Amino acid sequence: MKKIRNVLLALTTAHHGFYYGVARYARENNWHLVTDMLYVASVPYGWEGDGIISHVGYWNELADFIQSSPAPRVELTKLRHDLKVPHIQGDNLKIGEIAALHFIERGYRNYAWAPFSNDIINQQRHQGFVDIIKTHGFDCETLPPQYQFSKKPSKIDWAKHHKLLQQSILKLPRPLAIFCFNDCVAANVLNACQAANFNVPEEIALVGVDNDKLLCEAVTVQITSVIHDLEGIGYEGAKLLDRLIDGAKPPTDPIIVPPKGIIVRQSSDMVAVDNQQVAHALRYIWDNYMDNELTVDRIVKATNLSRRPLEIAFRSELEKTINDEIIEVRLNKVKDLLKHTNMKIIEISKATGFTRPNHLFRTFRKHVGISPKTYRLQNQKK
Repeated sequence: MKKIRNVLLALTTAHHGFYYGVARYARENNWHLVTDMLYVASVPYGWEGDGIISHVGYWNELADFIQSSPAPRVELTKLRHDLKVPHIQGDNLKIGEIAALHFIERGYRNYAWAPFSNDIINQQRHQGFVDIIKTHGFDCETLPPQYQFSKKPSKIDWAKHHKLLQQSILKLPRPLAIFCFNDCVAANVLNACQAANFNVPEEIALVGVDNDKLLCEAVTVQITSVIHDLEGIGYEGAKLLDRLIDGAKPPTDPIIVPPKGIIVRQSSDMVAVDNQQVAHALRYIWDNYMDNELTVDRIVKATNLSRRPLEIAFRSELEKTINDEIIEVRLNKVKDLLKHTNMKIIEISKATGFTRPNHLFRTFRKHVGISPKTYRLQNQKK
C-alpha cells in the first residue's frame, strides 16, 4: 500500500469546491488531510507533514507561514505575486469570454461589470469579458467593487456599498447585461436591482461565476453562472503536490484549469428587448412552454396590451411572431433534452408542451431538417 501522506489544508477562505477536489484525490491516493484550519482559522505553527495545499487570499500571516515552510506547497490561486510557490488557477480570461458570448447571443447592447475587488483575478475576468464585447462594437461600464482590499485592514460598510451600487445601476441604459465576478456578487447585485424596482431578467440580466447552487438557487431569481471548475482545480492542485512530494521539479508557470461552460437560470434567461410588454410576453412563454394548452391569448393577458398591438410590437422587436417564439423555445428545450438525457420521445413531448410524439416529430423535422433520433445520434456525447 502506498505510504500515507499527511497534507495540511490551508483553505479557510476558499470555496468549498476546492475541498471536494482535494478530498477526492486524497481518497484515491491514501492521504490523511489535516483540516484544523477549516474550524479554527488560525495558523498551525509547529505543524510538520508532507505537504500543504493553500488558498492564502489576503491573509498575510498565512502567506508568511506558507512561504517559510520547508514542505512542498501548492497554492490554488494566483492572487498574490509575493507568494513564490507553484500555483493552480482557473482560466479567468475564458470565464469572461463565456459570459460575454452568452449575453451577445441574447442580443444585449448595454453591458456592465460588477467586480468583487481590485485584484488580478478580477482584472482577468473583466478583460476576457471586455475583449469579446468590444469585438462586437460595444462598451462596458464598471460598477463599484464590493470590497477594496489592501495591506491595512479596514471595515466594510455594506449598506454604503449597497446604496452606491443602486445609484450606479440607475444611471445605466436598459436592457442591461451585468457580468458579476462570482455568484456572491451576483446575489448582491440582484438584491440592489430589486431594491431599485428593476425586473430581473426583463430589464437587467445577470451572470455570476462558480455555479454555487447554495447561492444561485437560494434567491428570488435563480442566477445564471459560469461553471468555474473549482473541484478540478483542487484535484489538479493535489495531483501536483503529490508529484512535488515525490521530488518533481516545480512548474515555472501556473497550471490553468478551464471552465466547464455555463448553467443558464432565470437571471439571464431572456433576450434583450426594449419593449417591456414584449419582455413580459417572453417571460410568460419561457415559464409556460411546457403547457400544451399555452395560447397567444393567454400570453396577451400577461401583458398590458391587446393582441394586435402586442403582435406588432413582438414582430418589431424580434422579427418573428408569438407562435414562432413558442415553437423555438420548445424546440430548443427538445434539443437540450435529446443531447443531455436519455428520455424517451414520449417523455420529451410531454415535458416540452407538444400534445403527442407525432406532433413533436413533425415540428422537429420541419424546423430542424432531421428527425429527433438522428439529432440525438449526432449530438449526444458518448
